[in-house]
Amino acid sequence: MVWAFLCKILESVHTTFMTNDFIKFIAIIICLGIAVAGMRALSRRDYGLLVAAMAATAIADFFLVVVYDYVIGVVAFCGVQVFYNLRFGGNRRLVVLPFTLAAPAVYLAIFGDLLVAVAILYAQLFLLAYVAMIGALRRRELPATNAVLVFIGMTAFVLCDINVAIWNLGRWGIIDNSQLVQLAHGAIWLFYTPAQVCLALSARAFGKDGYYSTNQYI
Repeated sequence: MVWAFLCKILESVHTTFMTNDFIKFIAIIICLGIAVAGMRALSRRDYGLLVAAMAATAIADFFLVVVYDYVIGVVAFCGVQVFYNLRFGGNRRLVVLPFTLAAPAVYLAIFGDLLVAVAILYAQLFLLAYVAMIGALRRRELPATNAVLVFIGMTAFVLCDINVAIWNLGRWGIIDNSQLVQLAHGAIWLFYTPAQVCLALSARAFGKDGYYSTNQYI
């Protein structure tokens, strides 16, 4: 009973506020604007990588919710995670990038589904970026406010993608729990938009000084 009620509420929110894909895209453009107009940034490097990641996000969403070219959209999201990996000091982990191509290549060769193959690559890159983010936070390379924004943003991003996966698995008939699929569909943008807002703000220096230098954030 509670589960069905929660599904109904989330789907109502989605239907009321998120039915127009163009509005979704405009929301991401606004987040890009917030990142670009970052005022005082933690560092030039951090600011540049965040803006690059947010720009790639806008490109990805343009193809996903405006043009509906899902392959190019997911490829653009792969670029997003590469930028976040670099931002959080995970550039050493990118040496494994050639190996991350193995699983998508095998899947593509066997099943011939380019979209799923690219999605597998994206999932691996996101995992690398999230691990790099956790490492940066454990090393305390970000001021407290920025660390909280980064953690909330990246975690909400993950939760969004989990819901995207559930929704697509439901569409393909792999998950037959209609209530779970409905819940996931309603939750996608409820996680995604706050994630982008938090990340857009995460390079801003909230202290009194202009460029706040911490370790590799220079």
